[in-house]
Amino acid sequence: MMVANDRAAQVGLIPAQAQVLMHLDEPRRITDLASANACDPSSVSTMIQRLERDGLVRRAVDPRDARARLVELSPSGTRARTRLVALVAGADEVVAGLPSDQRAALASMFATDSLAR
Repeated sequence: MMVANDRAAQVGLIPAQAQVLMHLDEPRRITDLASANACDPSSVSTMIQRLERDGLVRRAVDPRDARARLVELSPSGTRARTRLVALVAGADEVVAGLPSDQRAALASMFATDSLAR
């Protein structure tokens, strides 16, 4: 699920941070978050440090492997994620209300954009 710049900004985040929060529906390892966001674990680790500094996430010991850490939402992070989900759902409703030809054009534009990356 892609989080637009304006939706992320409404919650006080940059889009990449919002993407990470959207993937924290349950505690996850940094490597899993990196895979879900199609980026390098070191980039996600830096982002997690910032989110942790801002009080949105925390690290916990993985109960399946005491050497590993899980990233989980803090109460503030849960509130921010809930707001993001609502904002993204609102955008989905707007798109759903478009005529079919406009939805197809929009889908085509995003498909072309993702192929260019």
